Amino acid sequence: MVRFINDSRARPTCSSPLVVIGAGLPRTATSSLQAALEELGYDPCLHMAQVIPHADRMETLIEATREKDTQRRQHLIHRLVNGYEMVCDMPAVFFLADLMDMYPKAKVVLTTRPNAETWATSCRASLGFFFTRPFYWVGLLRKCDRLWYQQNMYILEWSQETYGVGDVFTASMYEKYNESVRQIAKERGREILEFKAEDGWKPLCKFLKKDVPGSDFPRVNEKKALTIVKGIILTRGLLSWAAVGGTLWLCWKYLPGLFE
Repeated sequence: MVRFINDSRARPTCSSPLVVIGAGLPRTATSSLQAALEELGYDPCLHMAQVIPHADRMETLIEATREKDTQRRQHLIHRLVNGYEMVCDMPAVFFLADLMDMYPKAKVVLTTRPNAETWATSCRASLGFFFTRPFYWVGLLRKCDRLWYQQNMYILEWSQETYGVGDVFTASMYEKYNESVRQIAKERGREILEFKAEDGWKPLCKFLKKDVPGSDFPRVNEKKALTIVKGIILTRGLLSWAAVGGTLWLCWKYLPGLFE
């Protein structure tokens, strides 16, 4: 299974509240955090990789990000995260204040990178393509890809409106976002754990009051996964457009009446 392309996990049917909020930006080891928490028993966990392959979830996310009424927005957020014990990546980033208010007992973990420039470089290399017009055109014939591009364009608007940063792949965006997490938590009297994957199990388990596993801390190679995702999207997009072109050519050749 390729993350962001397919998701075979069944949507949870229980109504358990969130236990952990992963507040870190994408490319701050959010997938490694998800894997670690699932190993600790927080299962299932919701990551953007479990949202993008599902058009209905993407539509809910998009509607929630644009909803100004707090009650209505939180209803949509609840629909998106209900049944999950942890949420991270963009579904948490967009709605951090709401999630803290909705789940006052949830632990907040802010994943970080060694420095802001490292994050910016990594993020642009891994995610930059999905903000471009080539991605728009190759994904135009697939609903999930169209919705992903649409949401990425909103991210640019959101970062400008919220942080005054037009280019999300910058050290400035990283620093301003992380500072806002600290401020949101402080306003609510919430403790946060600032955590890097390099820190390993101990600080995370201490914060969550869990026993330290005997295994190594999971390190999910999201950069490699996103490179594969880009290749799949380009290939299937070109094949889809070729099929459309071939169909139109056959119709023009053998059914000329259709073009009169």
